[in-house]
Amino acid sequence: MDGGRVRQLLSDAKSHADVGDMLLASQLYTRATEIDPENAAAWYGLGVVQISRGFPDESVHAFEKANSLDSEHAPTAANLAVLLENIDPDRSFQLALMAVEKLGNIQQLSGIIERQKELSFRDNDDTSEDTDKDEGYPLLESRAVDDELQQLEEAPLIESREVADEEDIILESRPVHTLEEIIEKAKEMLTKNRSNEALSTIKPRLETDGSMSFELWSLCATTLYMIGHNNEALEAIEYAIAIGDDRAKTHFNHSRILKDMGKIEESEQSIANALISDPEHVNSLISMGEIKFQSDDFDEAVSFWQKAHDITPDVEVLSRINEAKENMNRDNEFEIGEQSLVVSLENKIALAKELTIKGDHINSVKAWKQLLEDNREMPEIWNGMADSLSAAGHVDRALQCRQKATSLELENSIEIDTEIVQEADLIAAGIEAKEIIENMDNSPEIDANVSIEWYNKGINLLAEGRGSDALSSFEKAIGGAPREELELRVKAQAGRGHALYQMGKYGDSIRSYHTAISMDPEAVSGKLLYNMGSSYASLELFQDAVKCFIQAIDRGLDENDRDLCKKQLSRCKILAKEQAKRSNR
Repeated sequence: MDGGRVRQLLSDAKSHADVGDMLLASQLYTRATEIDPENAAAWYGLGVVQISRGFPDESVHAFEKANSLDSEHAPTAANLAVLLENIDPDRSFQLALMAVEKLGNIQQLSGIIERQKELSFRDNDDTSEDTDKDEGYPLLESRAVDDELQQLEEAPLIESREVADEEDIILESRPVHTLEEIIEKAKEMLTKNRSNEALSTIKPRLETDGSMSFELWSLCATTLYMIGHNNEALEAIEYAIAIGDDRAKTHFNHSRILKDMGKIEESEQSIANALISDPEHVNSLISMGEIKFQSDDFDEAVSFWQKAHDITPDVEVLSRINEAKENMNRDNEFEIGEQSLVVSLENKIALAKELTIKGDHINSVKAWKQLLEDNREMPEIWNGMADSLSAAGHVDRALQCRQKATSLELENSIEIDTEIVQEADLIAAGIEAKEIIENMDNSPEIDANVSIEWYNKGINLLAEGRGSDALSSFEKAIGGAPREELELRVKAQAGRGHALYQMGKYGDSIRSYHTAISMDPEAVSGKLLYNMGSSYASLELFQDAVKCFIQAIDRGLDENDRDLCKKQLSRCKILAKEQAKRSNR
């Protein structure tokens, strides 16, 4: 049974009856009785309308149904009393008595009662005088009744309409407002800062016919948030989302509540969900721009803010765009300066030495190796490599590099007379250098335990919402993991994808996830696929997101994650269809 549909039909039927459109009103009331045959109000309304249309038999049938369902409803009894007076006088009398007791003295009902009493008294009096005359009285009595009928036939329609006017009084205990009216009323109260009143208006309906209305639950969350009850507001809005509220404004409000509660990562995910629901939701575009700005991703920040400004021009947003562009210019100037430094060999050496001093062994060794590829005759670089390897614990390799540096220093101190000898020495030096580098490649630069430590540190940083720091840790874990540690390298690559996603770099995160999958397809987890799907969805590549979510469902997700994945899958399927329709126009 569709209770909401029936209530709407009753409301519409009454509206049409009030303006005199009795035919449409009767059709709507009839439809309500078909949907809910046990609804006394629907039958009562149909009875009133059928009187007005001049169909007394249909009216009696409708009132009888209403009376059987609610025998205490006085307007039903009053109308039946009028209609049944000449059909079933005794029942008409009893119904009139009950109606008068509840509605008070109504002239037409009082007339029914008095006439019935008079007839009853006359019957008793005639019987007491002479029972042998009973056969002659029926004709006289019937004439008397016919006379009264002639007087009453002009009245039933008017009488029943007068009784029907009491409907609003009797039905006051029933819901007067539709859910839509309640929602509009509460919204109006909120605009006037009357949050407590709005909550009082909403709550009773949440326990009855509004229990499955996501719009009512979302509005309840807003009122609770404005009052300051953040925990209750979070529960209400998450329930609204759970029962189908996928509106951008709901996800945006969800993010605000989460942010106030310090749940930054979840708040940012809700903003992403809002933009999946409506890519042009201005408030969400502005918030996502702010997230990008705080992550120093000024280019992306400008992109989101510019889109918001194009939809709804705003001076403050324009100011934020200009601020981000200024930061972009400063970064470009810095990068240009940095590139000029990198071009310098001296600065490359200085950078490699700095990495060695900091203890960043992986990147330090890499920097020295890159320098050796083009500068194998410089003792300084071989000594730098020796220092780096020694700090990382590779004493044997460090000694080889130190010996090579010494050899080059001696050669540089002796004058070579022939070009042939010089060429032979260079070839030998090149072969030796290549052998050393290859040997270094074949041996782990750092043991697996150190990489594991970096991986674990990255996981902890992710939990704290520090995506940029987590990214650095995962990359160190990847660089130092031995080749045989496949599981560690896959997990670190996936962790790198998570960090990039947290930073809002969705394209880069997808590439990292793909790298992890290509390394060991059988070991891919449902969570990795789910996260990759979320990255695709954030880029509005909904068809790719759907593929990821489908594969993720059956790969070890727990019940909660599985439900979430199904919800995202359903959402992206809808969005993919809409996207396909737009592209075909």
